[in-house]
Amino acid sequence: MKLLHIAAAAALTAALLPTAGVQSRAADDMPLLRADVNGDYLINSQDMVLLSKFLLGAGELSSEQAQRADFDSDGVVDTFDLISMRKSCVRNAVNDPQGTFSAVGGSGKRWFWFDGSSEGLLLRSDTVTPFSFSKWGDSIDITLSAGAPASAAISWLDDERFYLKWGNSSVELLTRCDTERFDKGLYLSGEYVSDKGKSYKLGQFSGTCGGEDIAILPLGTKAQFIYSDGTVKTGGFSRSDKYHFTLDWDDGTSEKFTRREITVKDGITYVNGVLIANKTYSLPSTYAPNGLTAEFNTAFAKMQAAAKQDRMTLGICSGYRSYSYQATLYNNYVARDGKAAADTYSARPGHSEHQTGLAADINYAGDSFNSTPEAKWLAENCHKYGFIIRYPKGKESITGYKYEGWHVRYLGEELAGLVHDSGLTLEEYFAIDSKYSY
Repeated sequence: MKLLHIAAAAALTAALLPTAGVQSRAADDMPLLRADVNGDYLINSQDMVLLSKFLLGAGELSSEQAQRADFDSDGVVDTFDLISMRKSCVRNAVNDPQGTFSAVGGSGKRWFWFDGSSEGLLLRSDTVTPFSFSKWGDSIDITLSAGAPASAAISWLDDERFYLKWGNSSVELLTRCDTERFDKGLYLSGEYVSDKGKSYKLGQFSGTCGGEDIAILPLGTKAQFIYSDGTVKTGGFSRSDKYHFTLDWDDGTSEKFTRREITVKDGITYVNGVLIANKTYSLPSTYAPNGLTAEFNTAFAKMQAAAKQDRMTLGICSGYRSYSYQATLYNNYVARDGKAAADTYSARPGHSEHQTGLAADINYAGDSFNSTPEAKWLAENCHKYGFIIRYPKGKESITGYKYEGWHVRYLGEELAGLVHDSGLTLEEYFAIDSKYSY
């Protein structure tokens, strides 16, 4: 077991280190590191010795070394460059990385987030790995999980960029890519659909978009999506409620996200944990709570009492209906009015909310109810007790049913309030359909 643990730790460390032997590539593709006289991507005593000998006339510098030694880029290598070199060494020792940096080097594109203290995240296109780090002088040790620490030397180019030279001599250039602090409080986790027709599965720091891996960086009031092809999109984040948020992308477009986690258990469909029965999602014939649920009855009693105080009388004319009873009812309507007409006001068996034990018709189920004071009272107040008007006026093409001011559905006070305040139907609120497929 100990050998396996050591092997696993070594594998973690190896995963952190970039591919060795990329120093020459870095020299061709990466910015010149001033004061790095010998070109090893370190600024240390060796560079000071080379420069000091040159200034004392005890040594020579090649043209490339002279270019590196000319720290202030004035075309002359002098004692001012030596002073600047010493300042650079101090900066490397005292400047700690903080924030998000994109890294280019032997491992391709990846990102580091440093919290400025001792924790961070390593982000690749497909994984997000927490790490701890410690820094002393110009050296930093980064440890992934239970792995052994990987050491690197830091050499800052400027306030936004620095080189990491790892213990295996590979080199990476890290460039700051955030303008705001990283904020772990920005919570995006869940399954979402957007108004752009995209499907997302989001974790706290990673996810997928239509199957494509993405890394997620919460940056204060913004969220940054890093796609597997290296594309980076940053957007201002605003949440309207626990199920919806919007990203106002930096390119001027917006994308609205709706949480939609659909699960099916024993043939029953739940969206975000809420039991759904409509024209798209049906209940099995065996689903039978055999009456209105206890939660429904308790909430209705409270609502009934409140209505009475306002001199309104509320009663239930039709509550729970079994699968077989709904079949009889629907078939009778079809025989009387035809299938097309029946489908606008009656559910096919298995598709009725009445079978859930969470819905009921109030007082009497007829169009004349819609103009009564009770109908108005229900529309304005039922959400306070956990209910919504399930089939509101003007939403027939969305719910699949005509306006029924008498049909209420129990959702619980929190969700009913959210749906009511949104002005949306339950289908719109959860971004689902209500359409028969047969």
